[in-house]
Amino acid sequence: MSRIKRRRRSAFLSLLLGTASLLIVAGIVHSPGEAFRASLSGLQVWWQNVFPGLLPPLMLAELLAASGLLHGIATLAEPLTRGLFRLPGASGWAIAFGWAAGIPAGAKETARLRESGMIQEGDVDTVLLVSHLPNPFVIVLVIGCGFLQSPELGWAIAFSLWLSAIVSGYLWARIAKPRKPITPGIPLSHPRALFQRALRTAVDARIEDARPLGKQLADSVTNAVATLMAIGGLMMMSAVVVRLIQLFLPGNDVWLAIPGLYEMHLGAYESSRSALFSSAPAQGAALLAAALAWSGWSGLLQARAAFGIETPFPWVRIVASRLLHSALALVIAYPIALVSLSEPVKDWITGIWPIRSPAMEVWVSEGTVPSGWGFLTVNLTVALASFGVFILLALIAALIRPKPPGKKD
Repeated sequence: MSRIKRRRRSAFLSLLLGTASLLIVAGIVHSPGEAFRASLSGLQVWWQNVFPGLLPPLMLAELLAASGLLHGIATLAEPLTRGLFRLPGASGWAIAFGWAAGIPAGAKETARLRESGMIQEGDVDTVLLVSHLPNPFVIVLVIGCGFLQSPELGWAIAFSLWLSAIVSGYLWARIAKPRKPITPGIPLSHPRALFQRALRTAVDARIEDARPLGKQLADSVTNAVATLMAIGGLMMMSAVVVRLIQLFLPGNDVWLAIPGLYEMHLGAYESSRSALFSSAPAQGAALLAAALAWSGWSGLLQARAAFGIETPFPWVRIVASRLLHSALALVIAYPIALVSLSEPVKDWITGIWPIRSPAMEVWVSEGTVPSGWGFLTVNLTVALASFGVFILLALIAALIRPKPPGKKD
């Protein structure tokens, strides 16, 4: 891109962002009370549901990465990554971490892989398409159990997002931007060699990290809280923007679709209050899955921020790929939601995932949205599972820890 075109583009973006900021400021000055209440509602949703629901899984994802297990999982997925998405094997790490930690972890690792030269410029959009997904704990716990008060719909939306990400990545690599097939280094027909390579990769990643367990825990808390603070700020700002749009469109239902376009958590919360989930829950789950696949402009801005100021970001390809993912999620989520709402499946999910506690039943009967803090205190299954994962990570980290220099066995 020439210097003149860059200057014109920068001038256009500056004018656009400046105009949008002035409009928001004018709206806040015109209705300061409404803006304050909207910001407070966004803060309440973040503090009561998103923060307690996301903090433990974000910490566990950081510990998984530090222990090297996610590197090993990415190595095991290398044949699938190359075969399905025609991407280098290193992209499996970004996909695995993005699926485990959620937005914007996948974008951060994609940017890191591109900076190190492990993926090419043309691979960025495909890697982001598959790795830029909400945290599964957010979908199942916060949205499914907290907002919708239906764990079966939470699982249906989660499976729909994963499946639609795979399908959209497969199609994107062959239709939207064709790539040549990449032959896997170790095919799936050699499972022993693939497992040995994954184990070596996990050990090497742990040695390269070299942080003690206490340092890993401290860093995981710091990084998780920093990510959640950014999400909280975007949720509060999005709530203010949505409320201002509602004031300028009185008596119009168009604004109901806007929260999901701006911020996925706020969009999920607003969607859960819609009467559509009472009359046609499968259709509501499909629309919500499409909004989560889009990830909202705040999710896209978080991905852009992960790449830094100096690094170009393929906005056109990213937006087009997210629209493809959203369309496929809408189509795939509807039949899965219908199946999940059948009595046998609901009984099976309740048997293996006993979310509904006496407190949850009270919340459901009262029709209120439960707080994530109360949910974590009453749900012993989640607490014990998280503690078990932590103990497992600690034991694995102790087994494969690097030895101090000069110390012999």
